[in-house]
Amino acid sequence: MALKIVWTSQAENGLDKVLDYLEKEWTIMEILNLEQHINDLLHRISKYPEICPQTGKFKNVYKGLVDKNNYIIYRIQPKKELIEIINFRGTKQKPIK
Repeated sequence: MALKIVWTSQAENGLDKVLDYLEKEWTIMEILNLEQHINDLLHRISKYPEICPQTGKFKNVYKGLVDKNNYIIYRIQPKKELIEIINFRGTKQKPIK
């Protein structure tokens, strides 16, 4: 059974920042490819939530690579049958402290 996916406001803000940058630096085709990669990853993790490696810091928190330049951090909430996208970041962004 596929789990429902919800995005936090932090994750939506992270995606918006990445998209703002990409609109200035990339072609529309590359942005559409990123969108496809995001959708593919979300489809996979909704069916197989533990497919990505755990972050190691927190229980049920995973890091999924969207492509070589972007990743998501997500939390599995099995009792709610939910996957919560916590953050979306570019791999070249400064790490969160």
